[in-house]
Amino acid sequence: MKYLAWTLCFPLLFSGCYFGERVPIEMVTTSQSQPLQKEKTLDSTIRFDIGSLEITGGKSPGSLYSYDLEYDKGSFAPEVRYNTALDGTEGRFFFSLESTHSSGVHAQRLNNRLRLAFSESIPLRMQINAGVGDARLSLSGLRLSSLDFNSGVGEAKISAYEPNAIPCEYIKLKNGVGRLEATGLGNLNFKEFEFDGGVGGATLDFTGEWRQNADIRITVGVGGVNVRMPREIGVKVESAKNFLSGLHLEGFNKQDSFYYSQNYDKAATRVSIYVTTGVGGLRVTWI
Repeated sequence: MKYLAWTLCFPLLFSGCYFGERVPIEMVTTSQSQPLQKEKTLDSTIRFDIGSLEITGGKSPGSLYSYDLEYDKGSFAPEVRYNTALDGTEGRFFFSLESTHSSGVHAQRLNNRLRLAFSESIPLRMQINAGVGDARLSLSGLRLSSLDFNSGVGEAKISAYEPNAIPCEYIKLKNGVGRLEATGLGNLNFKEFEFDGGVGGATLDFTGEWRQNADIRITVGVGGVNVRMPREIGVKVESAKNFLSGLHLEGFNKQDSFYYSQNYDKAATRVSIYVTTGVGGLRVTWI
């Protein structure tokens, strides 16, 4: 198993490295804030090649979004765009920090930092691609209507300690090389949840204030997935025939090809979990 993990990790860890002439580090800092005007929704796309990424809710009621960026000017270039629909009610925000070297990214340049805060007063759609480095998504207070998060190489943490005030259409999380930990997912008020495991393991904590039934799809990676579920939620688990490793289900009864939690028939809120191919296992624990 260890040999397989390193076989998968090794090319990913060095695929973005640059072994040519080392460019001197030239750190600069920039900040920007966009005022909230007629916008009723915000669609955001974030691409962050390398460094530390932090996303939170903004506490300033008059700000649509704001960011503080510290980056190596000698090796990276930010691109920031913002526009609206013709009537001004739909905002579109794009942020990218990419390497200026065609041969690759300097692997040692992990000191880029982006702190991005979004308005808590309007619905927000987020699409995030993180590269090499740690990512922190603090979703408490945000009116999240959808989230598509793709982690790269590094640790990723997602938290939601307050109920989402609006329904969330879907949550999509894709893990890369490294561990992903998510806490309070039940607060996000999602209808569909999809997780694609990578080389590292993952902990998906679904505590929170559930307001609707939901479908969950999990593709298990090399490190396995630990699902933590509140005891009052009714859970049905279905596993694909080609699932390569074990299911660890405490407090479930098997009926035909499904596994049902003992409280499933009486539960006010129910979720269906569909598990597909992976080397690691899936464990559901009650909290």
